[in-house]
Amino acid sequence: MAPTSYQICVLPGDGIGPEVIDCARQVLEALKDTEDGPGFQFDEHLVGADAFEASGEAITDAVIDECKAADAVLVGAMDVARLPANARQPLRTLRQSLEVGASIRPARTFAGVEARCDHIDTLVVREVTEGIYSGIEYAAGPDAACSVRLITRGASTRTAKIAFAEAQKRRRKVTAVHKLGALKLTDSLFLEACRDVGKDYPDVEFETRNIDACALEMVRHPEEFDVILATNTFGDILSDIAAGLACGLGLAPSGCVGERWAYFEPVHGTAPDIAGKGIANPLAAILSAALMVRHLGELKSADRIEQAVEAVLAAGAPRTGDLGGDAGSAEVRDAVLAELASS
Repeated sequence: MAPTSYQICVLPGDGIGPEVIDCARQVLEALKDTEDGPGFQFDEHLVGADAFEASGEAITDAVIDECKAADAVLVGAMDVARLPANARQPLRTLRQSLEVGASIRPARTFAGVEARCDHIDTLVVREVTEGIYSGIEYAAGPDAACSVRLITRGASTRTAKIAFAEAQKRRRKVTAVHKLGALKLTDSLFLEACRDVGKDYPDVEFETRNIDACALEMVRHPEEFDVILATNTFGDILSDIAAGLACGLGLAPSGCVGERWAYFEPVHGTAPDIAGKGIANPLAAILSAALMVRHLGELKSADRIEQAVEAVLAAGAPRTGDLGGDAGSAEVRDAVLAELASS
């Protein structure tokens, strides 16, 4: 039986995005040489701040159509801060167009890598289409501006379903975070939707915590958390806390998933200060590619990628500067490829 082949739409992004995404792409290409490994065909498009400066558009409808036609999308960091306020926001457009229900952001410690806690293995499931990041902002006079926090039952329910389903694959616990004291209407609606979904998952423990208490307890007792379910902004912040407690953003992957489409990206930013120097850590991008492969149902291949990364980290070298080493991106990529070849 011939190995499966997948069409992947690649949006390399800005800054270090193209460098680390290229490393991930080479790891994906190497899977065809492993037992029962799938093949990949890549279709690459310029999206982000560099695209806007080159063409006047940060993302086009044609690119969205290509993303929808692909089996999955692999995305590099985009420097959205460089875009003018009236520009089409590429990540928001991507999330809304692909109808993703949540961003899933795993964070865990790795053997051989110094972390800020003894052990953390958590998954932040974050709603990514609304909340404070919904893009509803307006001037309220010459010296004031407003941002609307939009929370809907539909989006909250979609995200909660993904969180509970992920918890069933893990330790069967969901912690929904909120700030009811200050956000009575919006967070009441969010929690109500979460509780309603939880009724369909009687085997999963459900609890709620204030956002500030959750952040504190993550630092003090990270082992208590399995799946953290959050609205957009809260999830954005808590996922970075989890990554910082684990091994840093250089090892933090993510995926935005929905019923039909999905895209995958490292959590870190564009790091313009080191762009083009070949020293960025490619492992978050490679681990994001592993999440994508797992989403496609290629579980053995996803395990191979993750085990190759684990072996390189456990060996202690090569490592990029963020992990205390002096290796370049290519060295780390080649070490992962060597482990993959021997698996």
